[in-house]
Amino acid sequence: MASALVGRAAEISALMEALSRAIGGEGGSLLLVGDPGVGKSALLAEAHEQAVRHGARVVGCAGVPSGRGRAYGGLRQLLHPLRPEIGALRPAARQVLLAALGDGADGAGTTPQRVGLILLQLLTDATQQDPILLSADDVQWLDDATCQVLAFVVRRLTDDPVLFVAAARSTDLAGNPLTESQFQVLPVAPLDDRDAADLLDAQAPDLPELVRAHVLTAAAGNPLALTELPLVVRDERDLLVTEELPLTERLARTFGDRAAGLPAATRTLLLVIAINDDDSVAEALTAAGEITGTPVTLDDLAPAELAGLVRSGDGRIGFRHPLMRTAVERSATPERRRAVHAVLARVADDEERVLWHRASSVAGTDEPVAASLERLAERTARRGVGVAAARALERAAELSPDPNEAVRRRVAAIHAYGFFDSGSLVDFVTEYADSPAVDPISRCLLRLVRDSLSEDSWSGAAGLIDAAEVILEHGADYPDEAINLIELRGTHAWWSDLDDSQRRLVLRAAESLPLAPGDIRRAIITARIAPWERGRAMLARLAEQTPGAQSVQRDLSLAETALSIGDAPTSAEFLRVVVERLRAAGLFVHLPWALVFEAWAGVLLARHPTAIAAAGEAARMAEETSAPRWQLTAMLASAMVTARHGGVDEARAVADRAEAALVRAGATPLMAMVQLVRGTAGLAAGEPEIACDALLRTFDPDGGAHNRNSRDWGLTDLMDAAALTGRLDEVRAVHAEMSALGARTGSPLLLASATASAPLLATDDAAEAAFEAALASGLHDWPWQRGSVLLHYGSWLRRQRRRAEARGPLRAAYELYRSLGAIPWAERAAEELRATGENVAGLVRPATHALTSHELQIAHLAAQGLTNREIGERLFVSPRTVRNHLYNIFPKLGVSSRAELAEVVYATAGNG
Repeated sequence: MASALVGRAAEISALMEALSRAIGGEGGSLLLVGDPGVGKSALLAEAHEQAVRHGARVVGCAGVPSGRGRAYGGLRQLLHPLRPEIGALRPAARQVLLAALGDGADGAGTTPQRVGLILLQLLTDATQQDPILLSADDVQWLDDATCQVLAFVVRRLTDDPVLFVAAARSTDLAGNPLTESQFQVLPVAPLDDRDAADLLDAQAPDLPELVRAHVLTAAAGNPLALTELPLVVRDERDLLVTEELPLTERLARTFGDRAAGLPAATRTLLLVIAINDDDSVAEALTAAGEITGTPVTLDDLAPAELAGLVRSGDGRIGFRHPLMRTAVERSATPERRRAVHAVLARVADDEERVLWHRASSVAGTDEPVAASLERLAERTARRGVGVAAARALERAAELSPDPNEAVRRRVAAIHAYGFFDSGSLVDFVTEYADSPAVDPISRCLLRLVRDSLSEDSWSGAAGLIDAAEVILEHGADYPDEAINLIELRGTHAWWSDLDDSQRRLVLRAAESLPLAPGDIRRAIITARIAPWERGRAMLARLAEQTPGAQSVQRDLSLAETALSIGDAPTSAEFLRVVVERLRAAGLFVHLPWALVFEAWAGVLLARHPTAIAAAGEAARMAEETSAPRWQLTAMLASAMVTARHGGVDEARAVADRAEAALVRAGATPLMAMVQLVRGTAGLAAGEPEIACDALLRTFDPDGGAHNRNSRDWGLTDLMDAAALTGRLDEVRAVHAEMSALGARTGSPLLLASATASAPLLATDDAAEAAFEAALASGLHDWPWQRGSVLLHYGSWLRRQRRRAEARGPLRAAYELYRSLGAIPWAERAAEELRATGENVAGLVRPATHALTSHELQIAHLAAQGLTNREIGERLFVSPRTVRNHLYNIFPKLGVSSRAELAEVVYATAGNG
């Protein structure tokens, strides 16, 4: 038979070029996309052959339609040739991997990202011996957990000698995590007329001319059609009979006819192979034997192999093309297919497969099977495979005889999707978010999920009011759902800029929940809804809490709440522990959330290296987990530090992009962060008028960027800008309001900011005492506020012609801002020092400013003494990626060893 690769010189060249780069140490990925039968699998086979010829190892898997519900089914195939390397893993990593595959304990915490990190380590270790070609065929049918693992790995293989090549139908990839990875897409188009004719002539040189012309027309350049149609065509009438059928339908009918002519035992065996989610020859023979009532052997398989429908080897069996599988499966009645599933449920080799085959064997409803699927979903969710859990719940709903149970399970499926895979949610949420069959509380929850799916929608206060009204009316009937709803809405409450009446309504709803007065959840919920009214009580509760003493989700809620009431130091303490726990558990869903809070806590505490690293990582992970709003807030946190470091244009560009996105979504309260960036950038650029105008908008209810709860975040910069522009009278009322609020609430950030800026409003005869009082008030946790006091105090003393006395606070301000990398502010202090007659050398930007956020994070970890592998595990990248980053970091910092690296990093770390 002629080669199926006629006319594929360009595609093979692209594959070979990518393979050559991978063998040379530069990883990459290719996604072959095209119609069924166009030759994607043949190109994959060619890639396999070339890889082996060039000394690479081939590791691969392929999807099958019946295997999508089985978590990590594709990964099982892929790991088969890596068994020796699995045995060499550290015990903890090996246990996680085996648990994910169902070979361990309960698999709790084995999220796709955690499994992906171990696979990354496995591949990296394996490449110490040989380069690797990693392949995945029929990606559209791979289970979601495997796709998530592969997506995680593909993004991180750019520095390793691994080429990942996948093949998929172009029309069946919506919502697949792999399609959002950094693939180079290689379209596989039908053959042109000349190549199609050459392939057909090589395949069937004796076709009558008229038949040949009809085959060429019918095949339309599809290599599978050009190869297979001549085998069944006797004359032109065979083609004319089906000329109205689409090509794939025509081929499927051709394969079905071919299978129909085989012996009965062979046809039964083919149907088992088509329906099964496993490619074991032994299992297929056993199942076929049970169906026929007589032993079925390999002799019964031979006619199917001779007909070109299947191929087998090493105890495995599969169809030569997915259309052949489709044709065989469609040839059977639904009753016969269910009967095959029932038999497979008896012979399958693990509990999960048994249950799925049982579920597929049911024609109507079956509560015991539905309940079993729900329990499977619970176990699967503990393994972190939310999409597989959701699929089990969907089928459980279909099998539920009780309509109420069916709705409950469908809603549970939506939540499983929502926590783990937003891309699969849209259809379900659209169907059920407004459905009267769903209880009112769950409808509100679903609307919240629907809002979170879109970058261009923001329910804000309206969504909260809706939730509050529903809770007040129905919360007593659905207490657990009501508590869940108000907890999920908590962050929205803080950012929604509720007015007084709205806030009272939402508070009343929260306080109606059946939570004991001492339940920490009540304190968290009410503090996030009304931080100024309930913040002082929450501060006292925070003092009683210990990071790591309860669930990581509860610690994350405490950290978020601490930040929302101005206790950034406590928030940072909790977040440090939370981030490490989330890393260890591989909980990517929550990690970007925690990192965003860590970034903003770093901004408020002027811990700039922490803020930069956390914001950069949060933005990358938010992109991976399809969380656009977290990505946006992370970018704004990073832009704050960029502005402080003097990167004015870059910071303003981020602010502009964020503003456009927030305007589209109607998320006006989130605009406060944009104006914070613009205010800081204005000060850095020496444009205090622009800074003052931007920051005043956050305090003005009609300014288009007002947020009642976050006003204290920009108070220090607002007062600084007002002082520099002579506009202090404009902000006097704002400062008075904030001072009174700080005294009433005890907010540490508000107290620090109001105290630090109070001297700016004092008369000359009271200013010195005010400055001294501010410095004595304990601002050591608040470097940004302390720097402002020192700089303005020194400037005031100089203006009072007390130059010698001015030098002390000005030197302290200069050193503080220099250590923070806040070059524009350090320059202001230096100018003031020069005005006192003191010589100050020109400032040099800290060497670490040349590093990207990712490089800065790696530099800090390397400075702490972590190995490349340990850094890779911490940051979810390969050790070789860490090594390559260090190759870039060393010359940027002018160092040649890790000891020198540590000296530079710690010398410029400031308060970070």
